[in-house]
Amino acid sequence: MVVDLGCGAGVWLEAALRAGYRTAGCDQSRSLVALARKAVPATAIAVASVDAYRIPVCQAVTSLGEVLGYRAPAGAVAGLQRIARRAWTSLSLGGLFLFDVMVTARGNPLSYRTWTAGPDWAVLAVVREEAGGRGLVREITTFRKIGARYRRSEETHRVTLYDPREVAAALREAGFSVRVRRGYGRDRLPSRRLAFIARKTRR
Repeated sequence: MVVDLGCGAGVWLEAALRAGYRTAGCDQSRSLVALARKAVPATAIAVASVDAYRIPVCQAVTSLGEVLGYRAPAGAVAGLQRIARRAWTSLSLGGLFLFDVMVTARGNPLSYRTWTAGPDWAVLAVVREEAGGRGLVREITTFRKIGARYRRSEETHRVTLYDPREVAAALREAGFSVRVRRGYGRDRLPSRRLAFIARKTRR
């Protein structure tokens, strides 16, 4: 079984199911869980945070797309380690805990804008790294065409930047062997994002 923490609309769960795996997952957004249940109706998907969700016995636990970055920097590594320990307990021998997060780096702080548009929508994102280098702010403005007019909405995302050495150490302390990669297989992650592949190698 593959268990996805923060499964969103169920895109990854659907892919895992097509590949022949049994699946389960959680997300704290009721609207996203509703979409995921439509995408993979045979999958048990709970409305729950990654911290509260009871992980069933499985062969893999995943948390993709910076899910574990949406927490306050203070105590973030300790919180991640608690999730890792729960994952380790639920995983069979040889099982994997896979996730990606944004990481700290020396040099110029991140600061940029992106603009994406479709026939009846557009999204502008202003991204800046906070002082101290442990947090990132994304200010996102969305435009959707409703009839002859556009509706505008705004939201702010705050993402924790992890020290990759601290993350690897926390995973090893939880009992995993750890590899750090710039992506999953041939699929590379964006700049400043790393994938952590943790394997349960002992009981």
